[in-house]
Amino acid sequence: MIESVGAILTSVGLGVGAGVNAYATFLVFGLISRFYPGVFSGTLADFFASTPVLIVLGILYLIEFVADKIPAVDHAWDVIHTFVRPLAGAVVAFAAATPELPQGVAILAGVLGGSAALGSHVIKSSVRATSTVTTGGTANPVLSVAEDVFAIVQSILAVFLPYVFLAALILFLAIMSIWFMRASRRSALP
Repeated sequence: MIESVGAILTSVGLGVGAGVNAYATFLVFGLISRFYPGVFSGTLADFFASTPVLIVLGILYLIEFVADKIPAVDHAWDVIHTFVRPLAGAVVAFAAATPELPQGVAILAGVLGGSAALGSHVIKSSVRATSTVTTGGTANPVLSVAEDVFAIVQSILAVFLPYVFLAALILFLAIMSIWFMRASRRSALP
């Protein structure tokens, strides 16, 4: 049971990372699968750990790294990735659910990972749109670097410390809820 909960937390954590930067998350997953083969097993983990796939993921990450820092291109990139990131989150979450776990847990992990990716993508896109409106897009490259770091650290944290990920997620959601309630009250005042 504990192993299933840890696998689901890892899957959700990888999904959150994929929603922010799918290629960075896949790259982290592939590198962990390659250099720490005991962490993940199965056909998908082996696939992402293979040299050709790691090279392609590295190239895709570099393309996203550059595209996400160019005004207007970053928004187009996010629109296109509204479809890519949830799918990527579901795939990486399913791949992270080891073959030793029951099939239902792996499917649940995939669904939760895809949902987490969609949620984090929506938050990322909303923050980026707000930044564009309030700063004329000048803060977007800085936000993009922060998003890259977040996706990489988040993915590593989800794999090696899934319960710390859960605590950080709860803290983040609490902070966002408080911020949203205060913003709603301010906008409702005359």
